This record gives sequence, structure tokens and C-alpha cells, in this order.
Amino acid sequence: MMSIASMPRQLLLILLAAVLLVPQVSAANSTAVHITDIAWEPEGQVGRVLIQLDGPVAYRTEASSSSIVVDLWQARHTQWRLPAVTHPYVRSVRINQLTDDLARVRIDLARPARYKTFLREDTHQLIIVVIPPWMATSPLPTSVAYDRQRVRTGTGATTAHVLLVNPEDPTLEIRPALAADMVSGFETTSVIATRYEALAGVNGGYFGTSSGMPLGMVVIDGQLMTTPTDRRSVFVITRDGKPAIVPFEFTGRVVTAYHTSLWVSGVNHPPHAGGLAVYTRFYGPLTPPLQMAAVVRNDVVEHLTTGRILIPQDGYVLGVNAGDTDLITKFVKVGDRLWLHLDLWPDLEITSAVGGGPRLVKDGQVFVPFAWEWFSPRHAQERAPRTAVGITAGNKVLLVTVDGRGGRQNTGMTLREMAELMVQLGAHDAMNLDGGSSATMVVGGRVVNDPSDGFERPIASALLVVHRVDAANLAGQMTTARTRPMNPPARNWDLDDLDPDPQSAPRSYPSQ
Repeated sequence: MMSIASMPRQLLLILLAAVLLVPQVSAANSTAVHITDIAWEPEGQVGRVLIQLDGPVAYRTEASSSSIVVDLWQARHTQWRLPAVTHPYVRSVRINQLTDDLARVRIDLARPARYKTFLREDTHQLIIVVIPPWMATSPLPTSVAYDRQRVRTGTGATTAHVLLVNPEDPTLEIRPALAADMVSGFETTSVIATRYEALAGVNGGYFGTSSGMPLGMVVIDGQLMTTPTDRRSVFVITRDGKPAIVPFEFTGRVVTAYHTSLWVSGVNHPPHAGGLAVYTRFYGPLTPPLQMAAVVRNDVVEHLTTGRILIPQDGYVLGVNAGDTDLITKFVKVGDRLWLHLDLWPDLEITSAVGGGPRLVKDGQVFVPFAWEWFSPRHAQERAPRTAVGITAGNKVLLVTVDGRGGRQNTGMTLREMAELMVQLGAHDAMNLDGGSSATMVVGGRVVNDPSDGFERPIASALLVVHRVDAANLAGQMTTARTRPMNPPARNWDLDDLDPDPQSAPRSYPSQ
């Protein structure tokens, strides 16, 4: 049996599906769902793609500047009729059966747009609403205040964008969100914010620029998505709604039926030498390529295999590096019962977390231990666009983005200058998030800062201010993808090799 000794021990039962939030569709055992029709409904500047199915399906969506892609797992297309499209934002809608188990609907865009997804459960209809960016706006409540101000730096001045959020507002919550709602994906901050109907938001933590994988801890709805980087700061929301900034340490182990304890190096991250990686359903249906792996369902080893492996909804996959295959072949046998222990210290009860670093403010004073948190002097001393999150003495949350790389007009800030700004804004504690080209703030649906590339950079995660979902919304027949998230097919399939898009160019991002 899996036991977890943190947050609390029952809070991060990552092997249990969230019954109210995730339909129990096991891709391994379910029969294929058929897509019986695809329709297009224009309504002025807004357009809707209606995908009709004959049963429940797991899906994921991901947007770029040229397309919105909907992948449907365990789905097959039975009618190859493509709807005709004439629309200022949508060029065409097309569908491909990429594999026997995967159908892809691609909405080709004439210009960048945002989208929302809705699932009509009573009729198994998936609706993708394409929205012009200028229409994806919303007013701010009094508990969310935005301010734009000019701030002096050591070499000129820069523009700071400041959000002050009262987390005690019972109608709101502050929560992280993953691009494409999966561990490995890319979307812009504004697209993620629109999909979650967010009032405001900023980019989240660091990520792999080729994989889209968060580099640090992410917890969403009490579920562990990725494990922390030792010593680095993490912004958390506790179960009672209190914000905090805490570094976490992770320890993991698998105890075999023969009482051998095997080191788990991380969750939904590639394994370290000498350790096992645990891949859960939050990673996606398929693992990355593995030289050896054990598929575990209901705590029992189902089989050993290699390659890209289907992750069971009611279990996990243990994977190793090429040089460590004996950790599985020697100690793990088919039919064995395993005990998985995933421990985080300190033992806090948290519902949300996003990692970043380094810390900027501690107890109301500038405190930037960049070397302790494994950051280079260059990272600390360079003037760059920055994003930070802070907590005031009254437990209000500050989300701050500063522009940069614009000469003397927008110089950006060093980490120390960013820390000083956070103190001036009233932060009692604060930490840095990802910055550089990633630094983005969205308020009321609009990008309010000046991204240094001249356009938004696709990122892996965002920190959002959203309306709290109540029980009435969860019980509705039509729900957004946020209230009924499905387990998405993994980006690591290299599906673009099967369905090449000539409009898509390889991503190559410099570090901050």
C-alpha cells in the first residue's frame, strides 16, 4: 500500500483519481470511443468546434500561435467529413487518426487566438470555443488590485506591474496551472489564463525549454505533479488558505516484497543515476522512452517492459536509466506487491505549490541566498525582466512583473533590486519566479506588461487568480476543462513527427 508522510500523508495520494474532477477512464482497458461528427459554428468573432462522441473520452488541448490542437485518447474517427470554415481567426478544421488509439483535431488559426473547452457530459460533446484575444476580458473584483508604476534602477528606470490579491476573499483562489494541463507542455500565460477564466495571473516557475517540464515542485489541488529542487524556494497555499514561502526536501523509496528499499529520485522527472523515477497519470498516458520499467496497478507489479509505456489510471510506472536496469530486473518481479513512500519535508498541509527561487525577502528584509539555492552570480546580477511573488504582513499576496531589455527605458532589475522593490511594496516574504522572456502578467484577460521578445513566450506553468469552483459548478452538465480535467496524451510521443505542421518551427529558447 502506498503511504505518504507529508502535506498531510493522505493529501498527496497521487495514485488515487480525484473522483469529482477526473472521469475514471482507463485507457488501458476501455474500448475505443468513436468521433461521430465534427461541426463548425461561427458566431461573429467567436467560433465553436463541436466534436460529437459516442462515449466519455480522455483528451488534452494545447495552443500555439498557429493552431489549437485537441488530442483524444482511445478515440477513432468514423466520418471524414471536414467542416467548411470562413472566419477571421480560424482558417480550417482538420482531423487525423495518428495511431489506432489517438485522434487529433487541429484548428488552424489565421491569427493568434485564445480558447476554452467545455464538455457536455450528457451527450458526450466536446466544445472548443475560439475567442479573439480582445474579447477574453473580465473586470476585477475589489479584492484584486492592479497598479502600474515607474521604478528607478541602477542604470535608469523600468516599469513594474503590481497585483495585490486578498486570498481571504471566499470567492477567489490563487492556484498554479500547467500548460495543456500536463507535466510536459507549452502554452502562453494569456492562453492558460483564458482557459481557466482567470481574473489575473503571471508566469510560473522555471522549465525545460525543450521538454516543457517544470523544474521544481508543482502541486495542484493537493496532487503532486513534480518534485522539488532541494533548497529552492516554493510558494504554497496551505489547506486553510494561507500563503507561505518554504523550501522543501523530497525523499522517496519503494519497498519490495522482499523488504529491499529502492531509492526514488523523483516524480514525473527523468530518473537520476542509481534511482527510480515514478511516472503518474499526471505526466500523461505515456512515459518517455525507458530502457526498463515496471507497470504497477493497485500496488501490484503487472508487467515489466521497455519503451514508451502506458501509465495506468490506477497505478504508476517505475523507470530507470539505461545503466540501472538491474534495479528493476533484480528486485522487482511480476505479481509482487510494492509499497511506495513519497515524503516531503517540512510536513505541511498544502493544496497548491509552484517552485522558483531564489528567495528575495525574509521577515521584511532583503534576503537573496542565490548561491545556496543553486543559482549563478550571473543570474543574480544581470538586469532582466523579472516576475516575483510576495506575501505582506497582512497575508495578502503580491504578484509583480518588471519589464526589461529595453535599454534605459526599461532596464530590468537585478535580483537585489527586485528584492528591494518587493520590500517597498510591503512584502514580508518574497521569492523569484521565472523571468527573462517568460516574464508575463495578465490582468482581466489582457497582457499588461511588455514581454522582452516582443511577444509572449510559451511557458510550462502559470500562477493564476481564479474564481473558486463551488459544488454547484461541479454538478453541472456542461463544465469547463478546468472543472473536469481529463488525463491528457503525453507531449513526449513526438506526435508532430506523425502529423507535421509546416507552420510550426522548432522551439529554441535562450536561457534568461
